[in-house]
Amino acid sequence: MLLALVVLCMSAIEGCRAAIVVSQVSRGQASLKRGQNVLEMNRLDATQKDLQLARSAFQSAQGDFAAARTTMRQDPLMWAARWTPVVEHQAHAAVDLAGIGEEAGAIGIAGVDAADAFAAVRADGDGTLPEKSAAILERTRPSFETIAQRLSVADALRSDVGADALLPPLARAVEAFDERRRRVGEVVQTYDDARTFVPEFLGFSRPKNYLLLAQNNAELLPTGGLVSVVGVMHLDHGRLSELEFRDAVQFGADWMRRTGAYEAPPAPLDRYLLKGTSWNLSVSNWSPDFPTAAREAQRFYRLGGGGDVDGVIAINVKTLERLLAVTGPVTVAEYGVVATAQNVFELTEEYTRDPSSPQTDRKAFVALLAHEVLDRALRPEPGTWSRLVDLFQELASRKDLLIYSQDPEQQRLIRKLGWGGEVRYGGGDFIMLVDASVNGTKLNAVLEESMDIDVQLDDAGAARTTVTVDYFNNLRPWESGKDPALAAKLMLGGLYGGYVRLYVPPKSAIVDVRAQDRDVGLEEFSRELGLTVFGRFFALARDERERLAFRYVTPPVLAAEGDGYVYRLTLRKQPGGRPPPVKLSVTPPPGMRTTAVRINEGRAEAVPASLQFDLSTDYVIEYRLERMSAP
Repeated sequence: MLLALVVLCMSAIEGCRAAIVVSQVSRGQASLKRGQNVLEMNRLDATQKDLQLARSAFQSAQGDFAAARTTMRQDPLMWAARWTPVVEHQAHAAVDLAGIGEEAGAIGIAGVDAADAFAAVRADGDGTLPEKSAAILERTRPSFETIAQRLSVADALRSDVGADALLPPLARAVEAFDERRRRVGEVVQTYDDARTFVPEFLGFSRPKNYLLLAQNNAELLPTGGLVSVVGVMHLDHGRLSELEFRDAVQFGADWMRRTGAYEAPPAPLDRYLLKGTSWNLSVSNWSPDFPTAAREAQRFYRLGGGGDVDGVIAINVKTLERLLAVTGPVTVAEYGVVATAQNVFELTEEYTRDPSSPQTDRKAFVALLAHEVLDRALRPEPGTWSRLVDLFQELASRKDLLIYSQDPEQQRLIRKLGWGGEVRYGGGDFIMLVDASVNGTKLNAVLEESMDIDVQLDDAGAARTTVTVDYFNNLRPWESGKDPALAAKLMLGGLYGGYVRLYVPPKSAIVDVRAQDRDVGLEEFSRELGLTVFGRFFALARDERERLAFRYVTPPVLAAEGDGYVYRLTLRKQPGGRPPPVKLSVTPPPGMRTTAVRINEGRAEAVPASLQFDLSTDYVIEYRLERMSAP
């Protein structure tokens, strides 16, 4: 009713013509909404009936908005409006917005065409997901070209409307368009990036080999967990020709025994976990920056006799669990078990640490399981495409699936698409907490963790920050009903040995580190990835709690912007970790107040006393501040 209200305001003496426009605009808006709902509800699993309903709705919307635009252009009041500048601006804005509605209908029709092409590829033969992905991108190209062209026309109309001095109904219509335009633009850009990335990544230019790291996040290390199994994926024109797995721990042991080589590990890893043995593939991921960890994994793979690869893909037990929730159970015939989303962790732990199994056989289960799950996921059943696409996006967002490519252009696109797991400092404030299990237990499966972040901004714009981390070793419920010998073997009596690192802005200075309100000092002070790193070890027995508090001061992180100031905090999630609950409090400098808070580029919101959320993905939080006037 937005355009209709404007027309009513302008056309009091021409009720009949106004009523026609009201009806046309109302029908157009309703049709657009109806078409959008059909596509959003069914998405990649839409049937031909769904697509026909959506197409009909968008065609109706396009026709109704075109008719409303023509009606308003022919209205004598539009000519009279030329003599009243304020009215003229509103009138032309109404016409342009009707034109935008017409283009929105055309974009919807092109979207249906893309969905139709997708459905045709989906139903064509029994190719794998990678094979079909490339075909889908090619078959939908004309539709996306049409969408881009129609967006350009809509953008020109939007520019003509402007943003100033609009009546409230028109202003709301412009705001709604801007939000929808942003979302459609993101889809188009993602398509363009995918069309460049996917065929090359899947081996359409030449066969590609990728190192696949299966990480056990119950034994957490910085990029997701101990590398228990390593494999090589061979992709040729989208077809998975081979998937070979090896025990990563045994791979490293064989290399060390065969060559007598010694690679000096990072000091904390050497001190608490390796204890004088060589750094190796299974613990190559000491850096939380996945490209760095991936390059180390490649290096150890080559040292151990493996060949060159084109990139690295990392998954963890959580990845398998979530894939199984979509694909359904798989059978690991060699072990006579059926793996489900509910029991995959238990099975993995049983067969990788069973005291009765020889060392060389303990990782075989993970290799066989991963092969079955990935094979099922790459051959999706009808009706699971939407769920799989959503899942892959979620896995990337939660960093349970990470990708690295040797090719710089491919890596740029991976970073842009959010799959790269890079740790980069881009200015402002920055916090990343990185946990590592350094005594070989599986206790990260039961370890509970929460964070409290208190930021006090001073007159110079520096942050005086306290990051408090609470840990609880909640082992006892997990042990209930389990074989005591196996539980003891897995959990080493329930004692957790953890090494925690806090990544903060460069040139930050530590004030103190406290454990249960006792000053325990700082064990590590270093610089990595352009950031300052604080680190220390702690031990935690079953049913015990530990509270570690890091107090430090950053350099100035408050930036002038426009008429005010912005405090921008980047919070990074660790791959593989359970999302900890976070409480964030930010106190402005003296003489300033917070006017709005924006989270991950969303809309600015009213100012809460504190923010509380689960760190399930990366966050960028902006606090808008202004100086208070003198009393």
